[in-house]
Amino acid sequence: MIDILILITLVFFIAFLFYKQRNISLEILQAEESQLDEQLSDLLEEQQPLIVRGITPPKGLTRESLEKIPRLAQFSVGGQPLDDILKNPGMLSGAKGQPVLSQQRREELADELSLKVWAEHAWLPRFKQTTWTGWAVGCVKTEVLLGGLGMVRTCAKYTCIMPTEGVYTVSILSKDSETFLPKEWMYKYPGDLSPNDTPLVADLKYIDIIVRPGTMICFPPHFVISMKPNQESFTAAAIVEYHEPISLMVKSFS
Repeated sequence: MIDILILITLVFFIAFLFYKQRNISLEILQAEESQLDEQLSDLLEEQQPLIVRGITPPKGLTRESLEKIPRLAQFSVGGQPLDDILKNPGMLSGAKGQPVLSQQRREELADELSLKVWAEHAWLPRFKQTTWTGWAVGCVKTEVLLGGLGMVRTCAKYTCIMPTEGVYTVSILSKDSETFLPKEWMYKYPGDLSPNDTPLVADLKYIDIIVRPGTMICFPPHFVISMKPNQESFTAAAIVEYHEPISLMVKSFS
């Protein structure tokens, strides 16, 4: 019995070490959705951001679709009914990186739109094939993002962002620049930081990527990213996270 516990502990420790790895260099990989069955495992092993073009986004997460779901009209978005947000989407732009929905509420809205069911059918089987334990322990968590999202650190094994309406600028901070961030960096856009936030603002280096509906961008864990809408019209995105036990544990404490 002790031998089994030691073996389990050793396996868990090795898996944790692999989870903690991150490339210091930053390279953007690209692929077409039609090529993923052959290339996904190899691309994700690179531990770099991956842009996938030609995807089919989930249904129901557009302004027109949400207007046709009366049961969600009173869903609270930053203290306002969703129906009011749909009529006046400029209300979302005032948050300036602070999400208008908490993580719990983003997950609840995803459940209302059956986003997890869709992800389990469309993406979970693909992700499970990329790791040697995925077939047994892999799972997905889903969220709905309305408006923008300032800087956060990814913790899922893969975090995939799929805009469903509007255009986003996704900013990816370089590993070396993380030490130059101010103490209160979460939910701020890197391009909006000033010397008032940190005297080392000029040393911050990041890459901006324009992401539109039909395109997905996937991140390994430990990347600091943000999503800034490019306009004040309605913007929304689906977030699909692929987890295994270690990343689930880290997320539960984050």
